[in-house]
Amino acid sequence: MSKQYKTDAVYKIIKEAKGKDLEQGNLYLMNVPVTFAAVIKATKKYQSEELAWQTNLFVDKETKAKLDDIGINKEFAEVGVTKIKKGTNRGNLKYPLNEHNEAYAGMFAAQFGRDVLNKKGEPRTPIKVVSPDGEAFTKDVGNGSICNIKMYGYRNEDGMLVVMLDTVVVVEHVPYERSEGLHDDILGVTIKTKKDDVAAPAKVDDTDEIDFSDDESSPF
Repeated sequence: MSKQYKTDAVYKIIKEAKGKDLEQGNLYLMNVPVTFAAVIKATKKYQSEELAWQTNLFVDKETKAKLDDIGINKEFAEVGVTKIKKGTNRGNLKYPLNEHNEAYAGMFAAQFGRDVLNKKGEPRTPIKVVSPDGEAFTKDVGNGSICNIKMYGYRNEDGMLVVMLDTVVVVEHVPYERSEGLHDDILGVTIKTKKDDVAAPAKVDDTDEIDFSDDESSPF
């Protein structure tokens, strides 16, 4: 029997909307399993040269409902069910039931991140990664690790909560394992990787995602 995950979501407003000032707050996702967590060292975003700290995370049905009520801008995909709607990968499963995702069947997944540079091209402060006792955590976070994640967000003019990673608490650490290669089912080959390769984010097609990077109202 597969492991059952009980996740949760909490949203705390830290600044009410007033005049031209947008609502700001912190979103907390608790007890979430993660995969391809590039939270210690930033990596390239999907089909981009831009760098970001990023991770895939999974929530249960009840948490997904809470996030829908909160109005988060992210579109969660049901693992093994939701298909990509646009782009060259249209019709493919966004999170197929492969070795990375099969443990999370019935859950909902999305990728969250924090760009290294803001929209002005200025460097952002790296996200904080800590142990449960608040000490700095410096080990690569492997697939299946359980984390409590804090995100900073603002509610845009459409009423959607736009968030980015702020703090990751590694509650249960699974060591990152460097494999000898990554098998590509389409190419039919195993691509050899260097021994010093660091954890890379999953190549999740985010064509369906709404891009708020050019949102003029953004405080990011």
